[in-house]
Amino acid sequence: MPERATLNQVTQVGVETTPGTGVAANKLLQAFSITPGIQANVNRFRPVGGKFTTIAALGKEWIEARIEGQACYNHLAYLLSSVLAYAAPAQQGATAAYLWTHKPAQTAEDAIKTFTVEQGSSVRAGKFAYGLVTEFTLRFDRETVEVSGAMLGQAYQDNITMTAAPTAVAVMPVQPTQIDVYLDSTSGGIGTTKLTRALRGEFSIGDRFNPLWAINSAVSGFAAHVETAPNATLKLLVEADSVGMGPLTALRAGDKRYLRVKAVGPLIATSYYYTLQLDLCGVVAEVGEFSDEDGVYGIEWTFEAAYDSAWSGGTALQAQLTNVLTAL
Repeated sequence: MPERATLNQVTQVGVETTPGTGVAANKLLQAFSITPGIQANVNRFRPVGGKFTTIAALGKEWIEARIEGQACYNHLAYLLSSVLAYAAPAQQGATAAYLWTHKPAQTAEDAIKTFTVEQGSSVRAGKFAYGLVTEFTLRFDRETVEVSGAMLGQAYQDNITMTAAPTAVAVMPVQPTQIDVYLDSTSGGIGTTKLTRALRGEFSIGDRFNPLWAINSAVSGFAAHVETAPNATLKLLVEADSVGMGPLTALRAGDKRYLRVKAVGPLIATSYYYTLQLDLCGVVAEVGEFSDEDGVYGIEWTFEAAYDSAWSGGTALQAQLTNVLTAL
């Protein structure tokens, strides 16, 4: 029997209609990987007078998967539809361009997508259902644009046959040369004032969902998910010049600032381009130390997402993608 080579471990996903009800993993991901890890809560008992355990009983079993890869205008729709919110994309004109809007609500429960994830090769493979993205990070500087995150899943199913002939999700990378960062004092002016000396940025959202564990022998893992108060931030390392020190005023006054990270890629059709636009209303939550960045004196500001009822119909953040995906 051939060895199970790490090189050949392929990741495929399928979009579930009902969370936890497995489907064929008919989409091949090529921009990021999902690496599952089996987690288990085992109750062990050692009787009085005995040196060693006599009973081991499995309580909870679940998957914690690691997500890592490159930012891609098409692939990001899968991650953002799970960790932020899902809405069907809108076709732009009569073209091949589609606009995806991922906008979490302030009080209502968000519609999200879960996945059946298959990972492996023809030698051996496994899968898990109820794949739910709970953490997501987008890091960018002038060298790379990377994504990472975490996924929750139900119990691992080993030694499966992977779904045959999956459709490859087209790769269209977000390039560092395509990104601009904007910082404005009003929601109406968002996207106006470009930070020309932004050096590095990181958007992250975590603590998005928790699993619900019910006593039910018919369920192989957690029964459902519940939303929790997310931790959503945008960190910006900027040159500590007159513009870069601007957030100090907002920090002292407790004022909100409106940030936009925008990447524009190749033309899709007519006036529609591959686009990633991340907007966030934030308050300054942390200030980093002054530091040397390739000879430039820099400072890092951390903006925490803050709700604004008058902005974009009421929101704290939203992400928009323009790509060629008609559906997940």
